[in-house]
Amino acid sequence: MNKSESITHLATALAQAQAEMPVAIFDAANPFLKTKYASLGSVIQASRPILAKHKLSLVQFPISAGNAEGRDGIRHLTPALSPIEAEREKARNGADYIGVESILTHESGEFIAERIVIPLVDEKGKSRVQTAGSTLTYLRRYSWAAILGMYSDEDSDGASPVQAFTQQATPPASPTLPPVPGRRSAR
Repeated sequence: MNKSESITHLATALAQAQAEMPVAIFDAANPFLKTKYASLGSVIQASRPILAKHKLSLVQFPISAGNAEGRDGIRHLTPALSPIEAEREKARNGADYIGVESILTHESGEFIAERIVIPLVDEKGKSRVQTAGSTLTYLRRYSWAAILGMYSDEDSDGASPVQAFTQQATPPASPTLPPVPGRRSAR
């Protein structure tokens, strides 16, 4: 993780934003796992007004990388290569990497940033560009939710976080009191 020297204002604003963050609508389904999840649009739509209210912004940039061998003979990930450098690396070692850099900033100038880079693999029935696009969307969704402390997928081994959240947010029903003797009920 990369961050500014101080993140005091950012941390305070993020804590306040997280306390008000609504649940993102689970508007998409994974046909393979038969689970629901919040699409990238849903996650952004749910969080953006709260971020603005607390003077926060989140930007994301696509990045590419090659898997290059360093002088020490060890293969190191070299993030944020230019397209020409990435092509050269691919020609040299056959590996393509793609990723996202997410930067959360506060109006004070404080920031935190993190990158996630994974191998770009071929997918049956998709062009390389289509695969890159869907991989970037996937990484953006997970990164956006992670940096803000949101969830965007159903928990595959437990109760749905949406159910848990709505159960906690719903006030308990008032207890039913027994009728007072001698009074008629208001039916």
